[in-house]
Amino acid sequence: MKQIELILSRHGETEENKQHIMQGQLPGHLSELGKQQAEALAEKLDKEKLDVIVCSDLARSYDTAMAVARKKGLQPVATPLLREMDWGVYTGKVADEMDFTTLPESVETIEAMYKRAGEFIDFLKKEFPGKRVLAIGHGGFNRAIVVRLEKCAPEQMLELPIMKNTACMRFTLP
Repeated sequence: MKQIELILSRHGETEENKQHIMQGQLPGHLSELGKQQAEALAEKLDKEKLDVIVCSDLARSYDTAMAVARKKGLQPVATPLLREMDWGVYTGKVADEMDFTTLPESVETIEAMYKRAGEFIDFLKKEFPGKRVLAIGHGGFNRAIVVRLEKCAPEQMLELPIMKNTACMRFTLP
């Protein structure tokens, strides 16, 4: 099996991020800063070889991916596997108004995110062996991918910081 070089990134800032709204699986709208961040990511990766760009099928991730894709002459591959954590009944609520200690059943569990992260990694290995992949996801869910790639326990994702908008982390997948 050929190794995959993975560059994991996060979408640009959204209007909802600025208001501390739990977007979860809502589309999200890139703010002016978010659009600038997406263009800066495209510039940052300009000289790097990319074979494919994979992104969440949510607008904030897809719009960020398009900024890079336009420069690279690629079409992003959108997948629901890369979506942000599903906040259930908390979706669209302001973070300060939520009780994080007792989450309702409608909220996606850490274990479910960990499982989905594994499915995303399997998807990459099946579809893009030997490729250099840029994956643009989300702050919360990217932690699940990192924990899965580093073979850590699912609950360790809670200890990781939320990735900054359009930051990049690099991994080699066997």
